[in-house]
Parts: sequence; structure tokens; C-alpha cells
Amino acid sequence: MEKYYFEEEWKEAVLLTKENKSTVLVLDGEELEIYCPETVRGNVSECGTPCLVLESKYPKDGNYEAMAFSLDNPYRENKDWICMNPIIIEDAVGYFLASHHMEEMVSGSMVSRKIESREGAGPDFILGDAYIEINVPDAILNAAGNGWMQAKSLMLTDGKAVRYRDMVSGMENGNKRFILLTVFQHGLNDKMKGFLCRELSRLFGADLQENTEFWVIDLRLEPDGITLLSCQNITDMVLLS
Repeated sequence: MEKYYFEEEWKEAVLLTKENKSTVLVLDGEELEIYCPETVRGNVSECGTPCLVLESKYPKDGNYEAMAFSLDNPYRENKDWICMNPIIIEDAVGYFLASHHMEEMVSGSMVSRKIESREGAGPDFILGDAYIEINVPDAILNAAGNGWMQAKSLMLTDGKAVRYRDMVSGMENGNKRFILLTVFQHGLNDKMKGFLCRELSRLFGADLQENTEFWVIDLRLEPDGITLLSCQNITDMVLLS
């Protein structure tokens, strides 16, 4: 297993909601103001929600920014963390590609190139003959009881699907591979994989091109970085769904 390390280790803290107050952060026993994404605020429980924070570059919204959260008990060790910033996930994937840790998907000695402009229909990465687009499922899951329950939003929205289809159809070079890479960071299991395959089949099945591939990777987030757990081609599973 390979690991992408953050420049600065994230600090573990707890988010709380109080009457007549916005969400507050408890770090080392001290209550602090914090910039907290809406998705995280909606998952803050009465007993507190664990989070990982980083000192904010824009302190007008508080000195710390919530980078990840967990639905685990605040007292549990080795929590399952969910990163709220897709750019950090893309940076980690770029590192794994450039370091040749995903050669089952793209092999060779080429260097990956991140496309800086997000305008238009350009892919996230180009590596050799592969155009790679990253899909990080939105909002992950709702909490209920002691476990992960239902999907809060689609793993692949119709808007994203339209963008990906336009990108594939706009490829002039038929020798290029288009890879849609879905990132899991909260435990990839057969049920979630099956749900994703059915969704991909629904959105792409009617006009799936020969050079299109679907892959998934499973990542584990920790305070000091992101570990690559697995990388798998699910194209055949999508075609059979």
C-alpha cells in the first residue's frame, strides 16, 4: 500500500452544535469558530462529530477549516475519515499516477500531467494514451444509528455524466483511452460497487464506446495523508449490469 503525505498533519477535533450558535469546534478543550461546509454541518450529531482540521489560510471565517469528518464515535480510535475537498483527492491520485503506483490501470514510464484549467471538456489527467477523469461521489452518506445508511446523493450525477460523454465524443484520436475513475474513501464493498456499476450502466450503457473504461480506487484517509488500498477495472461489471 502506497501513501500520499500531507505537508502538514491535520489535527483531530470535535464539532458541536449549540443553541443560538453556529457549529463550533472543540480543539484541545477550547471552543473555536470554524469554517464548516454545509455537508459537514448537516452531519453534526448531538454528542459531537469528529473532524480533522487545518489552520485556515483565510481566518475571517475562523482560524481553522474542517478538512474531513467521521461518523464514528468521538472516542473511537482509528476512525474512518471522509475528505471534503475533492482537490486534495485529485492531488493524491496525481501523486499515485506519477509515482507508478497505479500501473494496473496505466502502465509505463510516462509522467502524468494535470490539466490546470477546469474550463471546457479537458480531462483531469493525461497519462500516455489515457485520458483520466476523476469522479469523487458527492456528499457520501447519511448517518443513522451506528452505521452508514443511504446514499445522500448520486455517486455520478446526470450533469457529470453529460460532461464525460461530451469529452469522449470529442476525442479526435480513436486510439486514446477514456478512463472514468471513481474514488471511494469510506470503504469499498460489493454492495457499493454494484450500486455504482448499475448507475454507470444506466448513464452510459446506450452509447458506451469501445475506448471507454471504468475504474475504482479505494483510499484511506488519515491525519498525515492518504493511502491507496486498491485499484480495480470494473468495465465488465458495468457492461453486465
